Order: sequence, then structure tokens, then C-alpha cells
Amino acid sequence: MRRALLLLGLLATACAGGRPAPSRSPLIGQRADLTAEDLAGREVRVEDASGGKVRVIDFWASWCEPCREQLPLLDRLARDYGAQGLAVYGVAFDEDRAMVEAFLSGTPVSFPVLWDRGGGRLSAPFSISRLPTTLLVDRAGVVRSVHLGYDVAEGRKLEGEVRKLLAE
Repeated sequence: MRRALLLLGLLATACAGGRPAPSRSPLIGQRADLTAEDLAGREVRVEDASGGKVRVIDFWASWCEPCREQLPLLDRLARDYGAQGLAVYGVAFDEDRAMVEAFLSGTPVSFPVLWDRGGGRLSAPFSISRLPTTLLVDRAGVVRSVHLGYDVAEGRKLEGEVRKLLAE
């Protein structure tokens, strides 16, 4: 519990708008095998659930303003490109599942939202040091790009990369 609270504090200070990503994320070229609970408490393994689709996996929290700003874009991507083979997943790092549910009741999304309490299980293996962190994963399950933070320009870049991967 103490570790989760410390991590939550670090992520709270790292919640930021779009900024240039480090020159190369350690995740690029790695498999994105992610398992987390959905909001109903069922385990979801993203790779199994996606069935060879291009994936956007977004790590976010309801208290993170840039995260909240990005969710409508992610929802639009899921709706606009889903039939072409895109699957979008949100992974909430809130400490309290009820906060995620309350936020989503006012800002519903069409894609699955998973929950990792305070980022305790997934922040280290996925090198999450700030929110939002958005992974773009190809059909083979390999991370092709990592977006740190969010602003409109970063959103346009993400959408362009999605279109490119869908065309491959």
C-alpha cells in the first residue's frame, strides 16, 4: 500500500501535457503483453482480447487533466478506426475504482477501461513515469511508439501513426 501511494504521488507530479518523448523508449520493439482487471473485476489479457489488431494502450488517471483531455480523441479513434482493425484500451491508475467509474459516468468511452490500483502492477514493467503514457502496438503485439503527455499536436501525431500501422 505504501509503495502504491508513493507511486501515485510521483505520477501526480508527472501528469503533463505534450512534451517531446525521450529519444527512445525502452518499450519500443518489445512485446506489450498486458493483463489487468476491467472495471467489473474480470482479468483481461489485451493480446488475447485484441485478436491481431493494432492497439492503442493508454495509461491515465481521472485526476490527470491532460489524460482527461485525451480520452475524447481516443474514443473517436476507437469508433473511426475500429472496423479497420484498431483496438483501444485505457488503463486507469486511480487509487479508487469508484473514482474511475464516477469519471466515466460523465465522460463515457466506447473502448474497454482496465484498472491497475495506483499503477502498482503495471507502472514498472511498462516504464510509466508520467501520465498519460500511450503505447501504439502493431498487429504482432510489438510496441512501435510511445507518447508521453498529451496536447493537440501529440494527438494528431498519434492518429497519423495509427493510420500508418493500419495500412501495413
